[in-house]
Amino acid sequence: MHRLIANGLVFISIAILCSGCTSYSSQPTINEHVEPEEKENIFSFSYEVNSPWKDSRFARDAYAATLKFIPGAQNTSSNLTALPLPTLEIKISEFSSGGACAQEYLTGLSLGLIPSWCSRPNLFKFNFILNKDHSFCRQRTYSISSTSFSHLTMIPFALFNAENQPLTLYKAALKDFLQRGQCTTS
Repeated sequence: MHRLIANGLVFISIAILCSGCTSYSSQPTINEHVEPEEKENIFSFSYEVNSPWKDSRFARDAYAATLKFIPGAQNTSSNLTALPLPTLEIKISEFSSGGACAQEYLTGLSLGLIPSWCSRPNLFKFNFILNKDHSFCRQRTYSISSTSFSHLTMIPFALFNAENQPLTLYKAALKDFLQRGQCTTS
């Protein structure tokens, strides 16, 4: 009987930890579902990650997505010799969320009965710089924020939402930035 109660409490605890929905937003807005008519030709790129974690899983996944999106490009990040400017410079900043928000503790203490929501601004920043003819062409920085909602009624939604949304936003931001466009003159 004690074992059944203990297993039930473990299940409820796991359900509460996973019982939230998180939505992400970007500034500027990313045109996720628009296929580019023509994308920029990228011959070389540099890739830099600034993260509080030494071996960030997001950084590895974003790097793999970059290689998949621009397969013929040469990564010049690891070259120690002075090379000309890469065609594309990618700088990713990943920030710590700082743990649970104060209102989320109340949800946890009430076993999910009291709902809470929390906004976390600037969890990720994706900075892209395009260089053409060995000079600056254009730059854009996408700031990714999240809003999470936690409540016991969210358990079914949390169980089926296994998609890595920040990685999806990174791919969409890269695709959005690499649409052929005019270079800025500044």
